[in-house]
Amino acid sequence: MDAENELKERLARVRARFAAALDGKIADSFTALEQMAGGAATIDIVVVAHRRLHEMCGLAPTLGFAATGKAARAAETVMRPAAESKRALTPTEIGTLKYELERLRVVAACELQAYSSQA
Repeated sequence: MDAENELKERLARVRARFAAALDGKIADSFTALEQMAGGAATIDIVVVAHRRLHEMCGLAPTLGFAATGKAARAAETVMRPAAESKRALTPTEIGTLKYELERLRVVAACELQAYSSQA
């Protein structure tokens, strides 16, 4: 097998793992949503959820999920100020993040459906 085919196969495996884990990562963000407005323990939850979305922003487009990456970026942008300043999200940020996560869920579902029909 030549190097180009090997690279394509590796990328296909990474793409398949990403697709398989995508719903769970979005669900984890929803689960953490209510915990992001609380006290000191909240900061760790905010930082982890922000990191999860940030990784999704970069990885999704590389693997062929451009719209998912864009939607993840919108959600990540809402969280960035709180994550960078190590604080809980405000009620306004929680509402906006919930909206962006809903949008991310819909966009990801559409791209996952298109991905599964190609596989």
